[in-house]
Amino acid sequence: MEVTFVVIDDNISIKEHSLLYTLEDKGFNVLFFLKPEEGLDFITNHLDLNMVVLLDIQFSATDKEDGHSILKKINEKSELIPVILWSGINEAEETFSDFINNKAFGFISKDANIQESLIPIDKALHFLKTNLDNTIEDWIIQKNEDKDIPIFISSDGNSFSLNEILHEIRTQSEIGKSFSRRLNELTIDLLLRKKENLNG
Repeated sequence: MEVTFVVIDDNISIKEHSLLYTLEDKGFNVLFFLKPEEGLDFITNHLDLNMVVLLDIQFSATDKEDGHSILKKINEKSELIPVILWSGINEAEETFSDFINNKAFGFISKDANIQESLIPIDKALHFLKTNLDNTIEDWIIQKNEDKDIPIFISSDGNSFSLNEILHEIRTQSEIGKSFSRRLNELTIDLLLRKKENLNG
């Protein structure tokens, strides 16, 4: 699974942080944005990528956005992107209720050691790996012949292949959300009717 780490921080020296070097050493693509608006634009225009966002909380007074507003806007675009707050602010000194309400995935102090920092990152990677979209992608990789088979018909009569549904889910379109909801309902229905069993 290819994952891009999007780092949004207005301190250029953070590019040299050991955590970012560690992520690159692990083979991840790391992109750095000094301007929160530019980071948000990248995320908005690349919703089909597997992304983890490392988001600073405070930005310079000249920026229109801060960590609170950026997190809210990312969550409005997609609930499939784990956003980890990465800040030099002590967690106890900041009010985190709105971050929690906007589904911040976790918090990493910039002073934390690598082992501590990787705990929420590993959780975020597990979250991505177990998402429906990556399950579909794994299926396509294993059974590429299935990718163009129509599997979903929308309320307006349009049919979507497995490959097309993958795109719709990742871009969080209404079609993608509808498919995910209906698939969950179908799975529960089959389990309750004992027509299928889940094996761990």
